[in-house]
Amino acid sequence: MTNASIENRDGDGMIDPWAIARKLYQRLPVIALVAILAVGLTAAYVFTVPPIYTAWTRIVVDPSSRKPFEDANAPSLVGSEALGLDTQLLIVSSAAVLEPVVTEYKLVEDPEFAKEAAADTPERRVGKVTEALAKAMTVSREGATYIISIGVKSQSAQKSADLSQAVAKSYLREQQQFQLNSSRQLAEQIDSRLIGLRERVREAEEKVQQFRAEKRLQSAVDGTLLVGQELGGLNTQLVEARSALASATAANEEIQRYFKREVAPTALGEVVNSPRVTQLLEEYSRAVRSEASLAAALLPQHPSLLRAKAEVARISSLVRSEIQAIGEGKKVELDVARQRVANLERQMETLRTSSNVSDQDLIVLRELETEAKSTRAVYENVLGRAKEVANLEQITMPVARIISQAQPPEYPSWPRKKILLALAGFVGCALGVLLVVVAEVWRQLRVRYSAPAPAVDSEVPASESAAADDLKPADVFQAVPRRRIVYSGSPKVSTGHPKR
Repeated sequence: MTNASIENRDGDGMIDPWAIARKLYQRLPVIALVAILAVGLTAAYVFTVPPIYTAWTRIVVDPSSRKPFEDANAPSLVGSEALGLDTQLLIVSSAAVLEPVVTEYKLVEDPEFAKEAAADTPERRVGKVTEALAKAMTVSREGATYIISIGVKSQSAQKSADLSQAVAKSYLREQQQFQLNSSRQLAEQIDSRLIGLRERVREAEEKVQQFRAEKRLQSAVDGTLLVGQELGGLNTQLVEARSALASATAANEEIQRYFKREVAPTALGEVVNSPRVTQLLEEYSRAVRSEASLAAALLPQHPSLLRAKAEVARISSLVRSEIQAIGEGKKVELDVARQRVANLERQMETLRTSSNVSDQDLIVLRELETEAKSTRAVYENVLGRAKEVANLEQITMPVARIISQAQPPEYPSWPRKKILLALAGFVGCALGVLLVVVAEVWRQLRVRYSAPAPAVDSEVPASESAAADDLKPADVFQAVPRRRIVYSGSPKVSTGHPKR
């Protein structure tokens, strides 16, 4: 074989896939044996391991659940949607929910759950059994709904169903008891708060009464000060008296202007509000009109005109006399109004002086009264809340309810025999194929790298070359005849496999 043929052979691939395929075909019994062995071992496992059953109970959580008669805008008992449901999942698997189940079903005596806590104290046994029950549970949320699924694994189908229902009921009882305890604690806190508020209200009202007694600030029925009421009444009377004085002064001044001939009698109007004066003024008006009419038609010395003038003078004298009498009365009325105003002003000044009430005292009194009122308002609010809590203490709203009771499963959740056996058969076949492929690849690599291919000094006859092509790869080195090997230049190493 020449150096050129050796170089061409070195350019071929390292692994022969056709040889691997032929080897897989030849080793089918081995692959089947490995698969049968894997299936047999899996069958031995699935038929000897105790079956595990899983029963599911489903509950729905109400996100709008609130306390009775509570404001619709108040936050719900569950909270926000995502965090609230995640919290409920943790509560279901908490020790507060699982320990009553452990006690009720006496799981500390059950070998399935208490096998690791046999030698511990009773308290530690309960804790370990609770942990074992928590490990046997699966609590999950159904998609994006408010439904929580509670699954319990057990070697008994009936036991798994009973424990799943028991956990769900224990969760509901724990939530109800939590609400009752919260209401009870709230009532106790409110009662203790009421005691302090009641004492504060009493002290604040005593301070108000003591300050009023010291400053002689007596109150009326409506709560205002008597001094303030008296001053208010006197002030109203003084305003009315001053108004009457102003009216009397104006009437007296108008009458005085009449006597000074500054105004006519008919211009007095309401100032002299008297039926007699009104009648005389009407007669005076007719007499004046009659005189004017006669003066226009008769001579000044005519008897009729003289009689008309005498009549006007007579009526004017009567009006003057009557107005003078009214003026005397108005003068007396003016004096009375002045005297009343003066008396009211003296009474107000006397009341202010005798009461000895300063603005600073009133400010302090108002502050004390405000504090007492605010404290009483808080006390009444808390008292009403305490009565409401006391009446509603035994009323609770369920946070969740059971919508699907757990039923004993017909088939175990583990082991899944058909699935495991099918999987074992597939894995066994794959393992057998892998072993054959690895063995064939390893053989080819070992043959190629076991010794370098020599370059001979003479060409191999065609008959020997044909015979070499019929040899197996493992017999190549045995078919090469013993000859003298001559290396020329930098020798090239051939892997030795002829082309097929």
